[in-house]
Amino acid sequence: MTRYIIRRGIQSLLLMWLTTLISFTIYQLAPGGPLQFLNDDPKATSADYNRLTRLYGIDRPIITQYITWIIGEDVMPATDTWRTGRCLSDPERCGRGILRLDFGRSFYFKGESVISLIIERMPATFILGMASLIISVIGGIPMGIVSALWRGRWPDHIIMGIVSALWRGRWPDHIIRVATVLVSTVPDWWIGLLLLIILGGYFRLVPLSGMQDLDDGSLLDRLHHLILPATVSAIGGWIGFSRIMRFEILEVLNADYVRTAYAKGLSQRQVIMRHVLRNAMMPFVTGLSGIFLIALSGSILFEIVFSWPGMGRLVITAINSRDYPLMMALFVITSFLGILGILMVDILYSFVDPRVKYDI
Repeated sequence: MTRYIIRRGIQSLLLMWLTTLISFTIYQLAPGGPLQFLNDDPKATSADYNRLTRLYGIDRPIITQYITWIIGEDVMPATDTWRTGRCLSDPERCGRGILRLDFGRSFYFKGESVISLIIERMPATFILGMASLIISVIGGIPMGIVSALWRGRWPDHIIMGIVSALWRGRWPDHIIRVATVLVSTVPDWWIGLLLLIILGGYFRLVPLSGMQDLDDGSLLDRLHHLILPATVSAIGGWIGFSRIMRFEILEVLNADYVRTAYAKGLSQRQVIMRHVLRNAMMPFVTGLSGIFLIALSGSILFEIVFSWPGMGRLVITAINSRDYPLMMALFVITSFLGILGILMVDILYSFVDPRVKYDI
């Protein structure tokens, strides 16, 4: 396992380097440029354009720009272009490179550190993402289990027995399947807007925007602001988890070792807990890598709909303002988190099922 982790770590480092190369190339080839905002300013002159070009080092070769973005400008040769660029005119703008967690200065936010802007908004995104993930797991896994175990069976609970007596058939499975299909056909952001109008506008049960009230900020106030956006953003997760769990449990229930367990006299509870759920959880663990990425990178639509001050809104601001340092930093950090998430899932496999062996 240790050798596998080392090998996967080296592969992850290679993927991270490719991510930086792709990010830099995409934004360099994009039409327009970081100084396009000068075209909308009637007072801007060619001198202003030349000054900002030298200040941000845009007039340097692309390879030089990429190397300085990675390792920093303080270790680059002092060429004439570099001497007249940002390091001479403003030493604080002389970036130290992303290897030292310096993603440069923001164009739109008037020279503020990019990494500071991201760190400032990351907790809000993390809170929303983790709350959404918890709701998805709590809602999706039990629904998938119920749908699979009650397929073709009558529920034992007395209340459910009465309902099923009124409606003969495999109703728990059918209701869950129909509900998930209907909800999945409607865009999540539209559901969020609808609930925001009804619950927040008409009944005033939930706040309309923001992460907290200006005059409060207590834990209960934050939970009050969090409950609706977290629930809406969890819709896709619990639908996906419920479908995965239903399918996998039905597959495992037909396995030979499950029939053997029943033949040995084990109760249904023991069979489900010891054999069925543990083996059915493997695909669920696989899906955690994608959910982990979504949880930490943030959902742009949800953060816009609910005015949530996270990284998603920061992405829109960076794109609209053509803030290249901020855009590249967001792309790279999000990709890094995704790579780390996949690596964590690979390691988690061995704890879920010790039978899993990795080729070295």
